[in-house]
This record gives sequence, structure tokens and C-alpha cells, in this order.
Amino acid sequence: MYNILVVEDTAVVRKILENLIGSNPFFRCVSCKDFASVHEVMKQNVDFLAAVVDLNLPDAPNGEVVEEVLRHRIPTVVLTGSVDEPLRASLLAQGVLDYITKDASYSYRQVVKILERLRKNLSIKVLVVEDSLVCSNIMCNLLRKALIEVVVAKNGVEALRVLEKEPDIKMVISDHYMPEMSGFELVRQLREQPQYQNLTIIGVSAQGDPVMSAKFIKSGANDFLTKPFYQEEFYWRVFSALESMEMMEAIHKAVYVDVLTGIHNRRYLFEQGEKLFIEKHKFAGFGVCMFDLDEFKEVNDSLGHLIGDQLIAQFAGILKKTFADDLLGRYGGEEFVVISTRSEEALRKDIANFMYTVRCTLFTEKNLAMTCSVGVCFEPMTSLNESLGAADAQLYQAKAFGRNRVEPYDSEVA
Repeated sequence: MYNILVVEDTAVVRKILENLIGSNPFFRCVSCKDFASVHEVMKQNVDFLAAVVDLNLPDAPNGEVVEEVLRHRIPTVVLTGSVDEPLRASLLAQGVLDYITKDASYSYRQVVKILERLRKNLSIKVLVVEDSLVCSNIMCNLLRKALIEVVVAKNGVEALRVLEKEPDIKMVISDHYMPEMSGFELVRQLREQPQYQNLTIIGVSAQGDPVMSAKFIKSGANDFLTKPFYQEEFYWRVFSALESMEMMEAIHKAVYVDVLTGIHNRRYLFEQGEKLFIEKHKFAGFGVCMFDLDEFKEVNDSLGHLIGDQLIAQFAGILKKTFADDLLGRYGGEEFVVISTRSEEALRKDIANFMYTVRCTLFTEKNLAMTCSVGVCFEPMTSLNESLGAADAQLYQAKAFGRNRVEPYDSEVA
């Protein structure tokens, strides 16, 4: 749970913020009604995700509370009755994240939206590709202020190397005019590679070319920024792009991820498996393995479906950990499939480790000792369906020969 500091002297407004922020299960409100209370809270060394601060308090009428909160390096959203240009410039110069006017109920929901964005940003890593040190520092400082982890590259060539080493990067913000490889070419190369199809990309360039934004977006960028830009515009573009990315991830999860186990479902397994099968000649091998929990029906019948679900989820967790480099999916019920493009020797080793782990694990709160059976197909087949059918036939043999086996090479693996 993340602490949110709320500083507001008006009781009604403070109550509204407490209710809205407190309704988020990730947040805990720490409220102060004046500057003196803020001083006392700061002495307690509480870690705050962010602060929502009224600009004018009875004992701090000139925004002194903003300086105090920022001094503790807490991302700060300022609430104010009205904003003019000098005040806007002053607030941003001090380092506030954003300012919200108290002119409608939507304003308070906007505060909560910003706070939720900050929470999500803790797991976001962004690559800034910019050869100008000044421009790079500006963008990096803005991103870090919003609690985003930042990685830097000076040109497109360096950016490709960084992305290969750090696959958890979610967004690239790239300038256009750079040595060795331009931002435009970087976007094109990224979109040509399957692993970067879901990467969010924002192009950046100085004014001068009116069609630059169209070139970037048509080549695969999600958005474009013209330098120089205002802080509010930068955050709006970045946050909107991140929200779009998260929406697409949620859609993907709903379509392709099994709700119970958190691994891919049968649909995804077939779609991606077909692609791997078509290109199997490029890989060290192509193996299809079918895993099935032994005596699962008895567990369900005797202990109930809740325990059965816990068992399946725990079993899937071991599969996911063991076969992290392979395509894994829930085939149906207690059956799972692994499609591997590694060598047969490497796959056999991992199957042996998996079988050993299952035998040594006590499953669910009932401490159940379980085993599983595995059918493997490494023979060249004419289709993925044939490979799955062959693995299923071997699984049937493993069950027929007493379960807790791997077929066709049980004596070598299990």
C-alpha cells in the first residue's frame, strides 16, 4: 500500500479527496489541514508515493507548503482555485508534477487518475534516445519526476543494443536527427522485428519539417512531439501512450491468457505454435510436450473444485518456471502443452528437472503429493496438429503404463 499525503484546509474538499483516494485499494491517505501538521508528518519519515497539496493555507498563504513537500522529493500535485500564466510558470519551475484547479468534481477525479498513473509508473522503464545532452536531461528529469525508470542512448544504433539487453523497456522516446542512425530509421527497424511490435514509441524532433510527425507515425511510432514542448504536453503524450499500451495489454490478456493460471491459453498456443512450426527448420529442434496431472479427477471429486483450481495454478507455476524459454499454454482442464524450439537434449533435461520438482512438491493447503504424465513428440510431422496428436498418443501410453512417466523415453528421463 502506498501513502498519499493530502494537504487541504477546507474540510469538505479534504473529505472528498480522502474518499476518492481511499477507494483505491493501493492507497492510504495521510491528511493534514495546515502547514504545521505537514511539519509533524515529515518528522515521522513516512514514505509517500505522492502529495496532493492546497496552494494556499491559513498558516502558509504563499505556497510555502509546496516548497516543503518538494524539499522531501515527493512528487507533488497542486490544488488551486485558479491558475494564470505567471502562477503556472512558477509552479512548474518549482518542480511540481501538475496543477489542478478546484472548479469541478472532475478535477478531483483527475487527481486520483494522476496518482494511479504514478503507481503504475513504478513498473515502467523508458528508453530516451537523444544525442543532445541538454534535451536528453530535460526528458529524463521529467520522466524520473513521474517515477519512471529511465535508460539513455545517444543514437539509434546504441538504442538497439540497449533494447536487446533490457527487454523490459516499455517505451522508446526518440529524437530524429542523430548520428549513425536517425530516429526515423530506428522506428522502422524496430517495427520490422516481432519482439518490438508492442513497444510504445514516441518520436521527437525540433520544428522545421511540417511532415515529420506524419513520417514518424506512418513508420510505426505511436505519437510525436515537436520541440520545444511544455511539461504538460510531454506528460499528456507519455501518459496517454502508456494508457493505450496498458489497454492493449489488458485486451491481449483477456483474449490470450488463461484466467486461472496466468499462462497463455489454447488459442494463443495454436496461433504462436503454428508460426513456430512453419519456421521450425531455423531452430535447434522442434518438440511438443503434453503434460497431464495424474489422478486429478479424484482430487476434484474428494476435495472440491477450489482445491482443484489451486492445484492446477500451482502446477502451472512450476511449468512456467521450468520452461520459461518455451511456448507454454493450458490445453484444457489439467492438461498443458509446451512447444520448444531448443535441442532435444536441452528439453529432456528440463523435463527431468520438472518431473523431479513435481514429485518433491506438496500441493495446495492440503499438502497433496502429486505426479504427472508426459507425452513427447520430437519426430518430424506435417503439421502442428499432427505433432500435438503424436504427443497426446505418447501421453496416453504414459497413463496406460502406470502414470508418473515420460513417453516415449521414460527410462532416459524420468
